[in-house]
Amino acid sequence: MKAGRAAAETDQILSAEKHHDIEEILLNMSVPYQINLFSDVSHGFVVRGDPNKKKEKFAKERAFLQAVAWYNEYVKV
Repeated sequence: MKAGRAAAETDQILSAEKHHDIEEILLNMSVPYQINLFSDVSHGFVVRGDPNKKKEKFAKERAFLQAVAWYNEYVKV
């Protein structure tokens, strides 16, 4: 198993403590993983980000590129 995720700085569903719990689980699994934390965005920014807001557009685009690069590296079809 391999893991990759993009996280929002402001997240009413996943608190900072939950983010740390996820990191701890991944560390204990000894699998390749990548976590990016994007500032000035909230939960759902990848699918609901406003492309007219510079910071949301940046985070949305970077999260997409992160996902594509990660899948190209670890999930070869």
